Amino acid sequence: MDEKTAIAYLTDPGDRKTSEISKAIDVLYQKHQSYKAISQQVGVSPKFLRTRHNIFRLPQGIQWQIDQEHIGITQAYQISRLKKEDDQWLLAFTIVKEKLSIQECEDVVNIVLTQNRSLREALSTSAGCRFDKIQPLLLPIGFDIWFAINRAAWNQKEDWADLCYRLIRQGLNVNIREVVSQLRTLATDLEKAESMGDSAKKETDSSNYQNEGAVQVQEGPNEQSED
Repeated sequence: MDEKTAIAYLTDPGDRKTSEISKAIDVLYQKHQSYKAISQQVGVSPKFLRTRHNIFRLPQGIQWQIDQEHIGITQAYQISRLKKEDDQWLLAFTIVKEKLSIQECEDVVNIVLTQNRSLREALSTSAGCRFDKIQPLLLPIGFDIWFAINRAAWNQKEDWADLCYRLIRQGLNVNIREVVSQLRTLATDLEKAESMGDSAKKETDSSNYQNEGAVQVQEGPNEQSED
């Protein structure tokens, strides 16, 4: 996004998403380094700019929930006050699932920042949130998938629910960067193998051609002697 587009987003926001507005603010902030200067340029308050600029620094998944209006602007600001990304995710998730109010969010964040307590402890004591509840996972699947899951589970000598839980945990623990690195290594190995195969094929074809030439040379005199 260039400066001209960023100014247009802020002077006439229309129905633009909050994440788009926060991106526009960041573009202008990179140039001016001052909310007051941006405020004078686009005609919105420094508080408006500061609050939404903080949203730009949040993880993309949380920004998506803000765009979906599952998390309010003031709640998003409270999330941005937390230093640890894991805490930001946990508070965002709790806001959506437990319907925390703005005041509850502020109280929880203040406890974390001023009393050196964990976010889980603050959510538990201040907002009454529980983290020992078992949440059922409901998935709409057809008979064929259901049958395949049970078949795979039986082969592993375990219940289908245990198999699903284990596979989900494995999926969550996947290191995407490591997978990409492994795929790149595999691609390089395949290219080398293909290159070696082509070289071997060329050597074989060249050897066959030379052998055929030698046979023709040997056959020539024999044919002449028979005449």
